[in-house]
Amino acid sequence: MNRFLSALALLVLVLALAAPALAGQVNPRKIKKWPELDKVWARSFDAWATDEELDVFVKLKSTDERKEFLKKIGFWKKWKKIDEEMMPNIMAGEVVRGMNKDEVFMCWDKPVKIRKDFRRNAYVDVLNYRFEIDRKGREFLSPKDSKTAYKNELITRFVYMYNGKVFSIVYEGEEEDVMDELPIKDAQGPAAQPEASPEEAQAPSGEEPGKDQAGSEDKSGN
Repeated sequence: MNRFLSALALLVLVLALAAPALAGQVNPRKIKKWPELDKVWARSFDAWATDEELDVFVKLKSTDERKEFLKKIGFWKKWKKIDEEMMPNIMAGEVVRGMNKDEVFMCWDKPVKIRKDFRRNAYVDVLNYRFEIDRKGREFLSPKDSKTAYKNELITRFVYMYNGKVFSIVYEGEEEDVMDELPIKDAQGPAAQPEASPEEAQAPSGEEPGKDQAGSEDKSGN
């Protein structure tokens, strides 16, 4: 085990010094016999991985080796920060409201693009994701350099985020009412002055309510 860790540490150092490559995508066929948790690690780690790192990762033989590798390259810190309530969704690869950006990336990888919108007095991030629907009606994330996009229906889904959290996920064409889900109230104008009570409204100018004109207390009501 120690020999493996030494070799792994050297490998991580070499990868760190190598020129960064674009993140690739794990070939499902190469990991089809892995335990389910290991497969989720591969999919989640993919968003930040270089091609070199992925190539090493898919060749590791055991869960312990994969876990140690993820620790060495720093991904494990992101994994341990996953909100406990979000873990079932991470395992399922399902983006839901309340997720942070890292959790979204672990489910759907990095988006095609991210844009900032200023709506309803708030800046929101909009993450664009492309999906395919095949002839059997199955919907799946369209991979980079997809070999099937030409024959499948392409659709776009938008993930709306405010203050680092997802507040809405919609399909293209359904964005009209998305800001209704924004978890903040519209900015309001100057605070209105409180309405005067009936007693205050009827009191002569310069006098306090409950006082007669001579300044003595009104005791007519005992």
